[in-house]
Amino acid sequence: MRYAIGVVLLACSVPMALPTSAAGPGAKRMGNAYLQSRLQAGQVLGNIFSRTIAFKAAGLEIAVRRTSGTGVYTVIQSSGDTLLFNGVFLYDGKPEAKAKTEIRDNGATICYDDQCAPSTDASGLLYNPRIWGDPARTIRKGASWEVSISEPWELGPPGKQTVTVVSLDSANHSITLKREGKGEGFFADEKKQIPVVKDGKTYTVDVMPGPSRWIGYTTFREGIVISDELLVERSVTLISAELGRIPASQREYILLNAMPLLSQ
Repeated sequence: MRYAIGVVLLACSVPMALPTSAAGPGAKRMGNAYLQSRLQAGQVLGNIFSRTIAFKAAGLEIAVRRTSGTGVYTVIQSSGDTLLFNGVFLYDGKPEAKAKTEIRDNGATICYDDQCAPSTDASGLLYNPRIWGDPARTIRKGASWEVSISEPWELGPPGKQTVTVVSLDSANHSITLKREGKGEGFFADEKKQIPVVKDGKTYTVDVMPGPSRWIGYTTFREGIVISDELLVERSVTLISAELGRIPASQREYILLNAMPLLSQ
């Protein structure tokens, strides 16, 4: 989901350890009918997404940043736990970008133009074991498993989350999962300084994060994300020489859906 900033950061990314419950490269997941992709060369998939970040504090104007866009993936190779796509990405207000996109290790690693890094996106095209872990051995409504996320990711810090099966559709190989977790620290690649406005004047403040909590629902069909929503909230402290220390709240959310493609 973060192609526009991801390609800049890939070269300096540090490999992230798999969470303790996550599948290793090439591992077979339980519930493969629901969570294992079966894509073939020539298939075309798309998604549409948005992300919002908001800070609120007494005496300051609410600071809000938003981004949205689309991604279109044409499968050019499918082999084992690796998928190769031609990707076309359009973030609103920015030029269209194209990249050869490779997803490895059943979704745990992503490469843009042969630059690879652990996939730490909060959402995306496929099930990602780094974020979702290994399913419970019995895939049924109400089944759950724990995931330890050892490194910062797009919408959260290192932490723990519980994944629960909300519903199953065996005829269509679709599953809806709830994820709920908490942790402390910075998110991956987030800005550690932001501009805020007080009495019409703009100041740059440092952001010191407090504990985070997140919750969301995601529907997969054969490993492909059909719909996804995730909300994270946390307390933060905004710090500057002019304003001192200001307690504030932050909330951030993403929305992503499979996108019908327009006929050519």
